[in-house]
Amino acid sequence: MEETERLTAGHRSRDCRRLCGRICARCVDRIDGALRTLLDLYRESDQALVPGAPVLRERVSGSRASVGIVLDERALALRTRAAEVMTLWARMVVDERAGARPGSGERGVATLVRFLRRQLPWLAGHPAGADFDEELSELLGEFGGLLGPGPARRLELGPCTRSECAGTLYGVLAAGDGDRVPSQVSCDGGHSLPPRQWLLVAGRMREAA
Repeated sequence: MEETERLTAGHRSRDCRRLCGRICARCVDRIDGALRTLLDLYRESDQALVPGAPVLRERVSGSRASVGIVLDERALALRTRAAEVMTLWARMVVDERAGARPGSGERGVATLVRFLRRQLPWLAGHPAGADFDEELSELLGEFGGLLGPGPARRLELGPCTRSECAGTLYGVLAAGDGDRVPSQVSCDGGHSLPPRQWLLVAGRMREAA
């Protein structure tokens, strides 16, 4: 009897697509998390665009630690590439799926990420779905090289401070951040809270931490 090939716990979307004809639910959940992380890192990289104020973050390799400097040009190029990749995939969905449209009047990477997250069940059955997963992984790797190791941690801080927004506010911290000072605070509706307004949610940050 021929032995049936089984998927390992760490398999990628190309593996399950080859065996099952579509991307499995586990990989869809992983891709959804990767899109959320990409948006967090994209927003965090905004700090690197301030002229004359390079971002300094600890990089750990074994037991040795060093400090990496993020250059403005590199951050700008990567942010542009992330926006282009998300735009191309969103355009493919719009072209091939009737009625699929991002929110009217909205723009930016946050809108594209929200749109693509909603389209993941459809992308799971698309022949190019595994390519999307791989391009997303490449972007995350490049952002990791730009901003330093370790996934960003998301702290849910309750409803957005804008009265007209129904989104949820999140604080983003680097992994292992002992000071619990977020690198950015924003909602999943695309609104960023500037540092001067972080006192408005300081109590929520302490509770979430």
